[in-house]
Formats: sequence, structure tokens, C-alpha cells
Amino acid sequence: MDKKLRWGVLGGMSWIARDAIMPGIRKSRNGQIVATASRDPAEARRRHGEEAGVRIMGYEELLSDPGVDAIYIPLPNSMHLEWAMKAAEARKPVLCEKPLGLNAAEVTAMFAAFERAGVPLMESFMYRFHPQHARVREIIDSGVIGEVLEVRAHLSNNMMSPPDPKNVRFIPELGGGVLLDMGCYVVSASRMIMQAEPMSIRGWQKMDSRFGVDVADGAVLEFPVGRMGVVSCSFETTGLGHYSVIGRHGMIEVPRALVLGLGSFAPEALIVTVDKNGRRTEELMPANDHYQLIVEAFGDAVLNGTPMPLSPQESINNARVLDAWALSIREGGDVKIAP
Repeated sequence: MDKKLRWGVLGGMSWIARDAIMPGIRKSRNGQIVATASRDPAEARRRHGEEAGVRIMGYEELLSDPGVDAIYIPLPNSMHLEWAMKAAEARKPVLCEKPLGLNAAEVTAMFAAFERAGVPLMESFMYRFHPQHARVREIIDSGVIGEVLEVRAHLSNNMMSPPDPKNVRFIPELGGGVLLDMGCYVVSASRMIMQAEPMSIRGWQKMDSRFGVDVADGAVLEFPVGRMGVVSCSFETTGLGHYSVIGRHGMIEVPRALVLGLGSFAPEALIVTVDKNGRRTEELMPANDHYQLIVEAFGDAVLNGTPMPLSPQESINNARVLDAWALSIREGGDVKIAP
């Protein structure tokens, strides 16, 4: 494929853009960065310089630029809806950071706008593109652990020693809090493994009164035919991102499943399978840059006019679970999740 997708980054100074997605685009076989946007382009040039071949401009200018084929949005959660909608009006395909919206209503409205505009939108769940998850599925399908009855998923990063009040994750007005920031991952992982939608959820939450945001959350999910998911996320514990798949005859542990490794620093994948006799089999997979893999998959779909590898319904369903989790915390008890 000779043609490359010309990317514009709407807010290129965030860490996820600067250290993860933009390096992924640079390494990709089908993409290149041609522009980044800043609220103050002159200040951005002064502080960071200007990369050869990459123009720095304002947000609106980026959206209207005919030399930009697709937009990546890494802005704070509360800004996703506004700028995704403007990108849809400009008929630009968008890869947007998770969570796509603050709730399922926003996510649904965003996809409807992109459908009307005739351009694609996809949520940037990069972990889904790491080969280790396909291997986990192969092990499940082989039958070695039997019927899957439970999945447990956890993601955390210690941001409290000490906390940075300027971090968008601690600002309620910007969609801060661990439920949106990390809860979306553990819900996604549990649904991916179960290959089903949960029917109900019971949630728990720890708030930090200094910032007015949640810093630790947990929940139990009820899946069809008596299966269960246990999920948790935290800003208080250190850098863990894993899931376990518990079957009738054994289990699979994926200790690096949700680790947000960056580029060459991405850790090797490790999959541990335990059979019914307690025998352990460890598979070490080479490091793989899931940020590069997601931008390549997105780019292939845009360039070839094929469906996005993560569907609109996938994102809508994930947002519905997060909504129900939040509702369970507010009201207490189990909350049914709308199909």
C-alpha cells in the first residue's frame, strides 16, 4: 500500500499523544503526522519547536485543512463530544481517546453524527490490538480450562504520592475520576473475555474530598447463565493492569494485559495457563506496540473503506455498563443494564 493516511492531532501536547499515539503513527506502515493543533500555536512552537513536515495550527484550522485526512483526539474527557462533533461536520474520520463520551447518550449521539456525515469514528482502546488477547482466546477455545465462569480485571496507577491538582484526572469539570479513566478498560476486558454483555452490576467507590473525584472503584458484574465479572480500578495503587479468566477446569492469568507500555518500553506479554491438575504453562510473547497496531488498523479501514475494527455498538455497550456502575454507586445495590 503506497498511500498513507495523513493524520492531524487535536491537542498534541498531552502525554498520550506525545508519548504513545504519535510515535505509533510515525512507526506505522500506513500513516504520517502532517499537523498538530494547539489552543495557542505560537506558544506550542516556542515551547516544543516544530517537527519537520508537521505544521502547528489552531483547532478549527486543523479541522478545515484539506491536507489532513483523519483526526486523533486526546483531549480531556469532557471535550471529546464537542470536538468529535466538529470533526464530523468537517467530514474527518476520528480516532478518539477513551472514554469516547462521558455517558452512553453522548457516545450514541457521536456515532449518529458520524453516520450522517458518512465518515468513521472509533474509540482508542489500544490494548485490544495486542496479539496476546487473540492467544488467550485460542487457549479458551482449546478447552483446556473448560467453560469460562468468571473473569477478574484490574487496572491501577499510583497518582496520589503526591497528587497533581493540575492533572485532568483530578478535575471533575473535565470528566476526571478513575471510573471513566480506568474503569472503561476493565469493563471492556471483561466483556471481551465473556463475549457477552453483563445483565446487572453492583458498584463501590472511594471519593477524594480534596478534588471531588473518585480515586478507587470496584464492581461485580452478572453475565448470562450464572457467570460473573469482578472489576476494579484505582489511582492509589501501583501500575497494575491484568485480568484472569477462571474456567471450570483451570484458569488463565494475563499479568500484563492492560499495562500501558509505550513503544520500545512496552513489556513482553506473559500468559500463564493453569490446568485442572495445577500444572502451569507460561508463554512469553515479544513486546509489541499496541499504539502502532491500533493506528495501523484504523488507517487500513479508512484507506480501504472497510468497517472499523472496533464497532460503534462495542463502544455504546461499554458506556452503558459504566453508566450503570455509576448509578449503582449513587443509589446502592444492583442495577440492571439495558440491552
